[in-house]
Amino acid sequence: MIRQLPPEVADAIAAGEVVERPASVVKELVENSLDAGARRVSIEVRGAGRGLIRVADDGEGIPTDQLALAFLRHATSKVQRLEDLAAIGTLGFRGEALASRTRGAQIRLRAGALVDEGAAAPTPGTVIEVRDLFGNTPARLKFLKSDATENGAANQVVRTYAVLRPDVRFELVLDGRRALATAGDADRRAALGAVLGAQVAEAMLPVEAEGVRGMVSEPRLSRGSREAIVLAVNSRPVASHRLQHALEQAYLGRLERGRYPVAVLDLTLPAAEVDVNVHPAKREVRFRDEGALYSLVQRAVLAALGGSRVFAMPLQTVAAGPAPRTSDIALQIEPAPAPPATLLRPLGQVLDGYLVAEGPDGIILIDQHAAHERVLYNRFLSRLRGAPAPSQPLLLPQVVELEPSLVAAAADHGERLNALGFEVESFGQGAVQVRAAPVETPAGRIEEALLDLLSSLAGSRAEDRQEQAAASIACHSAVRFGDSMDLSEQRRLLEELERTPDSITCPHGRPTRLELSTQELRRHFRRNY
Repeated sequence: MIRQLPPEVADAIAAGEVVERPASVVKELVENSLDAGARRVSIEVRGAGRGLIRVADDGEGIPTDQLALAFLRHATSKVQRLEDLAAIGTLGFRGEALASRTRGAQIRLRAGALVDEGAAAPTPGTVIEVRDLFGNTPARLKFLKSDATENGAANQVVRTYAVLRPDVRFELVLDGRRALATAGDADRRAALGAVLGAQVAEAMLPVEAEGVRGMVSEPRLSRGSREAIVLAVNSRPVASHRLQHALEQAYLGRLERGRYPVAVLDLTLPAAEVDVNVHPAKREVRFRDEGALYSLVQRAVLAALGGSRVFAMPLQTVAAGPAPRTSDIALQIEPAPAPPATLLRPLGQVLDGYLVAEGPDGIILIDQHAAHERVLYNRFLSRLRGAPAPSQPLLLPQVVELEPSLVAAAADHGERLNALGFEVESFGQGAVQVRAAPVETPAGRIEEALLDLLSSLAGSRAEDRQEQAAASIACHSAVRFGDSMDLSEQRRLLEELERTPDSITCPHGRPTRLELSTQELRRHFRRNY
């Protein structure tokens, strides 16, 4: 039943939806279709939305005699009492009742005024056409961007709902050209393929946890911005810095700085646990227990990332570029099988820093520094979380001069330094004396390792501090690119790498290894057996 809201209810609703651009209209009409239970939504945009926006769906209808009421200010079928605002379960809920659909009737308005109404063919669903947008407010036309930009914004609205609602069939036509079509078969990977392409969809991992569903990308797939991240609550797209941070924290140590995952995460919450009535666009929300949701998202994404695969090497990469100089290759072949502790059999070291190994499915190239970094990062992180911290006493304590901010960091984070294996004490003003260091840190790198560690502790946020500290000391302690490693050292590193969780990237998100599969080798050399 559509009715106009009482003044006390209308006044309690946050400022109404602002139609800033054609995409705002597309968003409202698509949300109304979904609220009406539509399973097919077709959107047509012409002239970047200035000429025509047409949305057709197969949603539910309303009595014909309520059609004109649907266009009145603060008329809606979704909110009746003030208490309803505390538990909103629809996408649209303010003074627009257009989510209530009509059958067998039509109505035409211009600038909010009724032009005519009458009977129409009794087909399921609703078709809404908006023509000459901003015709009565031409000043707003000056603020619209280029046609390509406005079409892109409308496209993004539909793409977002297409991946959030894979059970709904979406079609978008821009100036006569089909820009998007999804099957509506509830297959989220297929919907992602239609929106972002098959290669992206293939590299996505399912997130299946109580209270959160969706997909996130393997570390081998990333973007230079956050534009490919969709966060939603009860299938409503939202902006939440805390949930965004929870997602990015799960990728810490898996992606390089400045790289972001592709993700679609939809949280399911009781309507009373989230307040969507805090922003005109209903995009920013407030949660009753934000900390619990932060942990939920982080745990769910971390569990999904456990299924990440090793970075694969395209065969054209092997063949591309000039052949390496013979002097650059010091390949030692070891015929004896590797001990059962590892699935990787070391074959040698090439090009000053890569290990070559034979694996169960092909040839593996390992970046020795990145691999050792990951092993040490996980080890140091476990020490910061309470594992024993072996250290090596120094024959001659080292005095390290510090800037004032680092002196304060050494005093504030003494427990973390001890957990990592450092024994540090004050040595006058502006200096500390190092009496012991982690057993993994070479003696010649102790000073630079401590300085970088203290800088990391001083500059990182509290929730990132352990990970940043572990990454810092791991980088300074790991074998460096160009260091020579004999076969026993190679074997030991490979054994440790195989036992290390999340070992496909270093703590900074760079790959630790690339795989050239046996199947690719056979195909390249045209061997059919």
